[in-house]
Amino acid sequence: MRERIPPRREVLLTQKNIFIMPSAAGLVFLALLVALLIAGINFENNLAFAITFWLAGMFVVGILHTYANLAGLRLSASAGAPVFAGERAAFAVRLQDQASRCHDALELHWPLAGVREARLPAGGEDLQTLYLPTSRRGWFRPGRLRLLSVYPLGLIRGGARRDLDLACRV
Repeated sequence: MRERIPPRREVLLTQKNIFIMPSAAGLVFLALLVALLIAGINFENNLAFAITFWLAGMFVVGILHTYANLAGLRLSASAGAPVFAGERAAFAVRLQDQASRCHDALELHWPLAGVREARLPAGGEDLQTLYLPTSRRGWFRPGRLRLLSVYPLGLIRGGARRDLDLACRV
């Protein structure tokens, strides 16, 4: 992963680095669509076909909207200030809109830190401070930041895992 997506301080999210997968609710929804399709075929019911294909179309449109919610976002970060061992290191992550559209229901987190939610207006920016616990002395590197969104339907999970090349002296 480090060779395919190298660490950078500033990243613009495009189709090359946004990953789209169904959420747990999305997998249940797909199973429901398969059951509806089988029932429509078995009973030769045109209304079951219409509902199945209408819901499948909504699922595909949900994929496009989830992608559009993340595309055009610029992530940048600044290194944290030195801390003592056992304290929490603070890293500032700036989100900027480059696509002139609103970005809703964004979640930022590292594996050891809590989830921070953000929302960006069209053309706006937001500065989020994420805190990570430290335990040993030396250079602390937080690893890959996860940016997730399940907007608008909750059926599709879009996200990016980026290493923002951050370090902090402990």
